[in-house]
Amino acid sequence: MDDPPSPEQIKWMPNLFIAGVPKAGTSSVHQWIADHPDATGSREKETYFFVDADTHMYRPKAHISQGYESWRDQFEESRHGNFNVIVESTPSYIYSKTAHSNIPKLSHDPKCLFIVREPSEQIYSLYNYFRNNWSWIPVSMDFSEFVDAARSKTCRFNGNELAQNALENAEYARHLLKWRQQLGENRMMVRNFDDIRLDQKGFIKDVASWIGLDPEFYETYDFPRENETYVPTNHLLQRLNVAVRHLLPRGAAYNRLRALYHAVNTSKNIPMQSERDAIVLARLRGEFEEANAELAAEFGIHFQ
Repeated sequence: MDDPPSPEQIKWMPNLFIAGVPKAGTSSVHQWIADHPDATGSREKETYFFVDADTHMYRPKAHISQGYESWRDQFEESRHGNFNVIVESTPSYIYSKTAHSNIPKLSHDPKCLFIVREPSEQIYSLYNYFRNNWSWIPVSMDFSEFVDAARSKTCRFNGNELAQNALENAEYARHLLKWRQQLGENRMMVRNFDDIRLDQKGFIKDVASWIGLDPEFYETYDFPRENETYVPTNHLLQRLNVAVRHLLPRGAAYNRLRALYHAVNTSKNIPMQSERDAIVLARLRGEFEEANAELAAEFGIHFQ
């Protein structure tokens, strides 16, 4: 599908994409922006509209290959309101050739926000999330085994390429440079996840000013947190949850069931980092020194 969106479609389409990276606070930032009275978000935070067709995230009935009308249902609110900012946030877009070749050339010049996280932390968070919140990584696989499998490409992780490519995906600069070449500097912002942890109000006020929202709204905002990693109490029940939850229609009833499940079978008390995990994390930090130096030189990002 090579036809550009029509002027009528442009009116309801996002003018802000949070395009990276997974497990770097993108769900929370999406919600914070969408809560602004002059902004709204897609019905689902991640619509996957511009993902590559050979990934596990591909939705054949709602994808750019099917035309922009197949995306329309995600933007019911923006079609019936007047908003300065319409945000969609699929953090894997940073790695997507389809996103990279289509988003920059949209005629309304949308902006892209990329939030990056210290690579060893990001990989560790991704591991815990895919192992505990989902079933992409076997419960029996510890972090050291995961890193070895991702490095040697000896596990398919049930077809999840974000797990398969976890190490190379954390070399952020090489991905961001491709985006900058297409977007230019004015249409992209690269920020450090540490900025959110240290000063979430200052972070979101900076972003708000950049995208044309009044930053003063956030002076009294309560900053909810979204999509945090949890630990299931019963892994059999969690596997059932993963198997059926995508079949349920989203809405108030879904949210009530989700809240009930989390109350019954989840805990946010993530187990303490093991000594073995700490050794692997230290090794990873060393391995990414060169990639992080390039990121600092090109985008001014310095990890703690």
